Amino acid sequence: MTILAPSLRLLAFGVVAALAPAQNAPTQPAPAQPAPPQDPKPAVEPPIPVDAEADHAGAPVQAITIEQALRLARGGNVALKAAALLPQQARMDLLFQEAAFVPELYGASGIAQSERPTRNAFSPSVSTQTFDAQLGWRQRVVTGGLFDLAFVPSRFDSSGSAAFPDTQYTSEWVASYRQPLLRGGWSDYATAPIDAARHQVNQTDQAYERSVQDTLLQVVQGYWELVFARENWRVQQTALAVAVEQLRITEERIRVQALAPRDRVADEAEVARRREQLINAENAIRAQEDVVRQLLFGAEATTAWRTNVRPASPIAVETAVDGLQFEPLVEVALANRPDVRSLRSAIAAAEVAKVQADRDTLPDLDLVGGYSSDGVRNSFRDAYYDATDQQYPDWSLRLEFSLPFGNQAARSRSLRAKLEVERQRRLLQAAILDVTRQVRDAVRSLQTLAQSIQASSESVRLATVNLDTERRKLQVGSSTAFEVQRRNQDLLEARTRLLRNQLDFRTAQSRLLHAQGLLKAEGE
Repeated sequence: MTILAPSLRLLAFGVVAALAPAQNAPTQPAPAQPAPPQDPKPAVEPPIPVDAEADHAGAPVQAITIEQALRLARGGNVALKAAALLPQQARMDLLFQEAAFVPELYGASGIAQSERPTRNAFSPSVSTQTFDAQLGWRQRVVTGGLFDLAFVPSRFDSSGSAAFPDTQYTSEWVASYRQPLLRGGWSDYATAPIDAARHQVNQTDQAYERSVQDTLLQVVQGYWELVFARENWRVQQTALAVAVEQLRITEERIRVQALAPRDRVADEAEVARRREQLINAENAIRAQEDVVRQLLFGAEATTAWRTNVRPASPIAVETAVDGLQFEPLVEVALANRPDVRSLRSAIAAAEVAKVQADRDTLPDLDLVGGYSSDGVRNSFRDAYYDATDQQYPDWSLRLEFSLPFGNQAARSRSLRAKLEVERQRRLLQAAILDVTRQVRDAVRSLQTLAQSIQASSESVRLATVNLDTERRKLQVGSSTAFEVQRRNQDLLEARTRLLRNQLDFRTAQSRLLHAQGLLKAEGE
């Protein structure tokens, strides 16, 4: 219910009763003697047309508090459902980077055949056929090295050569390891893609949290705008009722020849203007209902556009904000704001990229080691045991070095990574300044609006008294209908300002939570 609406309605009906002419008023042009003021019972408040239509049509009705609205938006808002997929995608990217250190099993098999023609008596024609296979296991380790272990069996068949047996079997175990010593080496470089992916996950989580809070702030604004639109309709309807009653009094005085017929025009124009404003107020309710429906209900809610949304939270609010200081709130904001957290993760990711870029400016210096054990026999079993028992081991160890002339590409990437770190740090500094300003503005707005609500409440009281005084002066002929209309307009504007201040205060409360990164649905 609109603030001061019952008292205003009582006052309006009391003034109407005071100004209404008596039943046996004289027909002379002299003004009729008014009846003494009475205190009639307040009339039943007319329903808002949007609610009446929904009740008549049997449409779904949903009375929603602000807390329920936030919960509905948290679970049904389509934009939030889309934003929730981004953190999931980032986690898939993290799994992809972690897969670089997952062991890999590999294998191969093949067959080859060759024919060699007769060259001379010492080199007759030879026909060979080879069956080979390979089964191995390899894994990249956190130091940046690559380990590889493989078992390679084969069978060699030949004909036409007396120097070798017709069938031979080979079996070989091969192990190798390559460790970068400069470029691309050691754990900070090898795990950099994983660290960057983790920071990206954190950034997307914070971006989603920011989207949640931005959406909830939109819900708060939309909800209270709907409350304001409904209460404003009641204000406009009350102003119309006063105008209609003033027209009725004027027509009654014309009937008793206390006024000329042309005096009706001004009151009729006032009634028409009030009706136009009432129509606009009703349309504002319908438009704001659509905004709230879009924010609260998902696309799968087929009855959403027919649901009559009726806010259940009152717009009147306690304005006790004395002693509110912004310094501790800034500290809370810097610790909780998702965008600030995201920027800190962005700095960490940039530093990881810088480590990689700096390491890439170094030469390639790799330590490569290998070990193998093989066996060659007329049977696969003997060859396998020779290789497994390491009867004929081989090993090698070497260093490999390379450095491009100038290394301009790596140096430019390193410089760019350094600049990116500095850019992200400056963005964080700018964000800290912005957060501080937002918190200060939010606190200042609350304090200002608290004073504005007190002032506008007093304005409503004084405007009500002024309207009552002007109508009583009109009763005794010391004022005009125009002055009554002007006082009625003053009262309308005062009540609208009070509603708007209450709406802004409600929104400012949520803006302060939003500025601190604490705006959440109930229960979160």
